[in-house]
Amino acid sequence: MLQTLGVYIGRQFLVGAGIVLGLLVVVMFTVEVIEHLRKAGDRPDVTILAVMQLSLMKLPSTIQKLWPFVFLFGAMLSLTRLSNSSELVVARGAGVSIWQILAPLLLVATAAGVFLVTVVNPVGAALSGRYDQMSNQYFKGESSLISVSVRTGLWLREVSDSGHQVIHATSVSGNGDVLNDVTIFTYGPNDAFERRTDAETARLTRGAWLMQNARITSPSEPRRLLEQTRVPTTLTFAQIVDSLAAPDTLSFWELPSFIGLLEKSGFNALSHRLHWNSLLALPLLLSGMVLLAATFCIRLSRRKGGTGWVFFLGAMSGFAVFFITDLVEAFGSAGKLPVILAAWTPAAVTSMSAVAAMFHLEDG
Repeated sequence: MLQTLGVYIGRQFLVGAGIVLGLLVVVMFTVEVIEHLRKAGDRPDVTILAVMQLSLMKLPSTIQKLWPFVFLFGAMLSLTRLSNSSELVVARGAGVSIWQILAPLLLVATAAGVFLVTVVNPVGAALSGRYDQMSNQYFKGESSLISVSVRTGLWLREVSDSGHQVIHATSVSGNGDVLNDVTIFTYGPNDAFERRTDAETARLTRGAWLMQNARITSPSEPRRLLEQTRVPTTLTFAQIVDSLAAPDTLSFWELPSFIGLLEKSGFNALSHRLHWNSLLALPLLLSGMVLLAATFCIRLSRRKGGTGWVFFLGAMSGFAVFFITDLVEAFGSAGKLPVILAAWTPAAVTSMSAVAAMFHLEDG
């Protein structure tokens, strides 16, 4: 009987979470479309198809921040429906404890959290990276695209009025402003290849890369060896660092290797490490939100009415968790709190507080 009841309650929870997710997707997609239409108002080259594409690519990263609300309201919706139909009262009267009722919800929340981290997150990260590229192209007009790959090293693309440059380095040293084993491909107007410059190192200075032991190869000139040469650039160290600080564009599986690469290169990997630990804590956070929902809906099962008030209190609790999570992560990103503490505290505190409330409600 318990197995059948568990399957039924778990199915009801999935239906409730699906309804909440569907509503959030519709609302957030509409908001994204309106925002991108506003940005595209003075850009006739951005078509409605591009706006829809950009909005869809942005949607996964937006929804990722709202998963706790999906499970909070999904659990509240399913438990409220079971309560209003007196199914919870009958189950409790048959001797089923509240923990046996919540077990399938917690199992579904934990399994869903693992699935979201390991499967959905990589897809969302890929779409987020693609969105950043298209958004830069359509709206920001930024001249440089920077990426780091664990397998191929650092790649930079810099566009100027006279052409563009593609820069590759196998590693980074110093304080992050020295590239090792560097190759710079310089292109003129109409993507015409002008020259290739190879060097052992290239240091970023004001307005130029200072390259040591350089070899310059050009179609119109013989190969030259220079002890030192300068290649003009508009890039700054801040631009490189800011471009690297995009943990949401990296999947859960890529983050550990990328963090190691950044730390080995001398870059600050705090934000990436915090993001990775936050993903690890997501299943616990989702389970905590289910328990939080139960603390409000169990009282509802004991008295009729007050559904709107229960949902209001649940919403306020969810926003409180959201606010605390953002606050603690801000301290973690600034280095004021250890990364593990900043990432796991919201999930742990939510879960422990909800469990304590449940014990109080059930056992007095």
